[in-house]
Amino acid sequence: MPALLHFSILSLLNAGFKLFLLSAPAQIFSAAKPMNSPLDGLNPDQARAVTSPAKRLLVLAGAGSGKTFVITRRILHLVASGSARPEQVLAITFTRNAAREMARRLGESPENSPSGPRYNVRTFHSLCYLILRKHWRLILERPFRLVTDSATESRKTAPELRGVSTKSELLLEAIRSLFSEPDFRIAFKRYLWDYQISAEESDRFGGGYDPRPQRYLTLAGERVRSYAERDIANWLRENGISYLYRNLAQWSSPSFSPDFYLPATDTYLEVWEFGRGNPIERQNRLAQYRARDKRLIEVYRDELLDFPAVEKRLAGALPEFFPQGVESLSAGDLDELESASAGYPEALKGFLSLAEEILDRMKNHSITPEQIEERLKMEKHARSRSFYALFLRIHERYQTLLTREGALDFNELILKTVELFETHPDLRERYRSRWRHVLVDEYQDVNTPQVLLLKQLAGPENSLTCVGDDWQSIYGFRGSDVSHILEFEKAFQSCEVVPLRVNYRNSTPVVAFANLSVRKCHAFRDKPSIALKEGGRPIVLFRARHLYEDGVGYVAARVRELTEEEGFDPAEVLILYRRNSSFRLLGEALRDSGLKVRHETIHAAKGLEARAVILWALTGGKGGFPSIWDEGRIVRLLLPGDRNRRLDEERRIFYVALTRSLERLYLVSEQHNPSPFLENVPEKYFAGSALSAPGPTAREIRSCRKCGAALPSDYRFCPYCFEGLERLK
Repeated sequence: MPALLHFSILSLLNAGFKLFLLSAPAQIFSAAKPMNSPLDGLNPDQARAVTSPAKRLLVLAGAGSGKTFVITRRILHLVASGSARPEQVLAITFTRNAAREMARRLGESPENSPSGPRYNVRTFHSLCYLILRKHWRLILERPFRLVTDSATESRKTAPELRGVSTKSELLLEAIRSLFSEPDFRIAFKRYLWDYQISAEESDRFGGGYDPRPQRYLTLAGERVRSYAERDIANWLRENGISYLYRNLAQWSSPSFSPDFYLPATDTYLEVWEFGRGNPIERQNRLAQYRARDKRLIEVYRDELLDFPAVEKRLAGALPEFFPQGVESLSAGDLDELESASAGYPEALKGFLSLAEEILDRMKNHSITPEQIEERLKMEKHARSRSFYALFLRIHERYQTLLTREGALDFNELILKTVELFETHPDLRERYRSRWRHVLVDEYQDVNTPQVLLLKQLAGPENSLTCVGDDWQSIYGFRGSDVSHILEFEKAFQSCEVVPLRVNYRNSTPVVAFANLSVRKCHAFRDKPSIALKEGGRPIVLFRARHLYEDGVGYVAARVRELTEEEGFDPAEVLILYRRNSSFRLLGEALRDSGLKVRHETIHAAKGLEARAVILWALTGGKGGFPSIWDEGRIVRLLLPGDRNRRLDEERRIFYVALTRSLERLYLVSEQHNPSPFLENVPEKYFAGSALSAPGPTAREIRSCRKCGAALPSDYRFCPYCFEGLERLK
């Protein structure tokens, strides 16, 4: 992201630029005249990073400081100064979209164009694929196929990254192959029910609270109260059995509503949700059924974990409908878990996501199944024991499938490339000579295998430039390790560290609060981050009585106010949340009200920005923010002492969310259940504080006393010569 260009007062006014665009310098730069030199428009920090002669350089960026802009300009400067030819430069990014954008900024066509690029812009994985595909005979017994991390990477990108399947699909195939074993099938479904489905509902509604008691949709289109009732309702319908749901029993005194009534056989069916149901309620109902000599069938929630057995029992209890008996589900059928009617898809998705995280951490930290088994002997956490009992069986089958397919997943792809260079130093030197300058974007997201690869690529005569922001390291679940940027000087000695201090994006209140929050991490780089603009709208903190009641109403009112009264385009409003589950009821309420705005998880929003950001569900406890509880215990078994690391990552996720805001920032919490991130925060950071006073209007212009540049009068210092910056430190 480039620094602000010098505009005269007249050109600024004639162009009609809005002040909020001045917080996004890249937009202004793209509309300006062509660059004459890679040093054009740089502030002093950026110029130092672009021109540094250091062989090992870490550019320590902050939110809105222009880190991608700097790495692009450094590449152009290397070529313009005669230090390198384009083909001697290797730039590495994390995503294909980022690689395309960097190539575009360098004035190149995408890497797979027929003419080919002059600059080598690659992702870590496409780079390793390129190398290993060419030299596989030196290290593998047969050609390999690639298992990618997502369907997007494997099916919608270049042919070079099309694999046999995704990691998630291969894990699911491993589960399918184990499903024929009854003990695994029952244990797996029990885990999903006890620790995914039930926990998900508890998390979402604060200890079981649900403002819509009948919210589970059956195949018949009616709403029932639970997954268990939905399973039974769907089974009755699929077998042609008519029923009445929650129909008042007129014969009872006091009256009550049985779960299901089957008129054809005058039969009642009760589904007891928790254990064997509420003992008092159940005994009272049973007494009335017996007193009236009513036919009753009882089903218990935990029975549904083995649905074929429930089918057989129900068929035996209802012979009128099944004169020939009923065919149970086949032992190896996993379709029930994937069908929308069973209520399992999200639970299965959550399990696979956690399994992928554990798989990545095992490979990134060289942890063996035997080590996990040894640690489990001392583990008292029930969910961890249940998870790993399943995962270790799945992992063994997953590795078997990889071998059968002759496949490598992304972690193995990088590790095999490292092994190739370690065992063939002559080949490594050829690549070092080919790429004299290696530059890495988003270095805060690297994992251990990627750092090992960089050490192989960057020899003593090569230069290595890494650009990153430890405050935005939020992909630990993918295996990234923030310690690599925190300890850069240990891994790459005799290095220079250049901080980019200016935040062009966010207002003073947002930068101040975001800095305060992230500096509470246990481990971080205490770098300066200074807002360019004075003042700005105050941060608004709304403390709801209950998140899913007046909290929902507050967000709907703010969205309507912004879009209908203040002229915001719906695309300029962004609702962020830690987990998808917390947004569902809010999303439904907004749709019912006809309000359409962007919404994303915080992870999905990294790299985005919006004029108005609403940060939703800043609550404590399970399902809240930070989100480190049960799943954190599972991960900590791999990496003991990891709780502080996960809590730090949650703080960085919070920082990323705060810094998406260009103009307005709203935080939505609960009065009696606030997020720990909001505790002990002085009120001056929120609405009404002197710190958050609005700044001058867009038309007020002044001149820099040192360099004469035309500046909006709310700028706290000159972004070109840094006049006035020192007094803000």
